[in-house]
Amino acid sequence: MVSTETLNQVSRIILRPNCSASWESNRRIIFGIGLANLIAASGMLSIGAWLVLPFMGLELFLLWYLLRRGFGKLQIQQVVSIEGNVLTVEMGYFCAERRWLWPLADSRVLVTQHDHPWTPLEISLCHHGEAVRLGAFLNKEDCEKLLGILRQQGLMVRQFSGEALLKA
Repeated sequence: MVSTETLNQVSRIILRPNCSASWESNRRIIFGIGLANLIAASGMLSIGAWLVLPFMGLELFLLWYLLRRGFGKLQIQQVVSIEGNVLTVEMGYFCAERRWLWPLADSRVLVTQHDHPWTPLEISLCHHGEAVRLGAFLNKEDCEKLLGILRQQGLMVRQFSGEALLKA
């Protein structure tokens, strides 16, 4: 889920969701159902019930749409690149759909601790009031790994506790 790459002067941190939510798995599911529909369609054609075929096509389209909407949040990929004095954050499903470009010296990592066991750490990259949340789909171990990698890259980490913010 969290991987790093270093090419020449560029360090990249790549955040991907688990493999069960990838589009390769979804394509295999759609292909399997499409194959079953093809077998059923050939049977329907052999008995002369060709009016069922458009409904089978509609079924495949609705399945694709539901998989796209249902797994959309889990399939987002985030890439944090550090090149010289520039920090780049890219976010998107298949390619970089949104991009932030900030100076490295003014960028900070904001970590908020929560008591909830599923989301114990909320990690964001911040620059002058603008924040991008990283790894909302990561578990505790991957969040700690990401935080360690960000510290190794020289980013300043500000850490807050969720309860302390509410009481203050």
